[in-house]
Amino acid sequence: MNKKIRKILMLELGTIVYAIAVGMFILPGKILSGGVAGITTLISRFITIDSDVLAIVLTTALFIVGVIFLGKDFTVNTLVYSISYPFALLFVTRCLPSYEVEPLLAAIYGGAIGGFGLAIIFRNGGSSGGTDVVALLLEKYFHLEISKGIMLFDATTVSLGLLVYGLNAVLVGLICVFITTQALNYGLHAYTGIEARKIEIISDKYQEISDEIHKVLDRGTTLYDIEGGYTRDKKKMLMVVVAEEQYDDIKSIIDKFDPNAFVIVSGTKDVHGEGFTFAPRI
Repeated sequence: MNKKIRKILMLELGTIVYAIAVGMFILPGKILSGGVAGITTLISRFITIDSDVLAIVLTTALFIVGVIFLGKDFTVNTLVYSISYPFALLFVTRCLPSYEVEPLLAAIYGGAIGGFGLAIIFRNGGSSGGTDVVALLLEKYFHLEISKGIMLFDATTVSLGLLVYGLNAVLVGLICVFITTQALNYGLHAYTGIEARKIEIISDKYQEISDEIHKVLDRGTTLYDIEGGYTRDKKKMLMVVVAEEQYDDIKSIIDKFDPNAFVIVSGTKDVHGEGFTFAPRI
């Protein structure tokens, strides 16, 4: 599939997932989350406009401000979201069945689903626009880091909610913000590579073990010169990274040549490179 088409499809997916979080949980539960959804909850008490329409109006207004003050890069990165989000949100709120959910559950599920939706958007080079515009403007004109700008704006939104909705609503809102952040971070950093095992082997039979690994498992190995801290003996250490399903084979190879080898096994969450995230060169 063409990379550009795949990117657009993933941005659309992220937008739909985020719209589900907002339309099914955050807005109906009146959760004081961060971003446009939180602002919508905050001011919807004072006006008669439907919350989904108000969220769309705020998102569109902030997008226009971003286009004016932040230029072409912002426009390109946010365009897919800004066009798709209003339709996705209206579809969720007007066409899908609505359910009454307890505020705490709405905060938990809305935060988790919304965080993953944002992660999909950010991992594919997009932007959610919205209150990101405020953070970007603070960075541009006041040299405040984006993360601090977002934190400042969200904290202000939730704090103002204390005056309008009371302490319980603020505490629930903080739970939503926390879960959104955790889900976003997890979605941004998880599954960027392949889970595997890193195995370090100290043995006088290092060459035989290395050759067998090459022959049986078709995995590359690395040799390090090491020196014992106490004995000062100079030795070789063999390092290999294998897929999870190959771990038992590695143990069998080590036991075959040197059952007394000193072996260190580490779990690795993220492996990139030949033989893992792309095929070996021929």
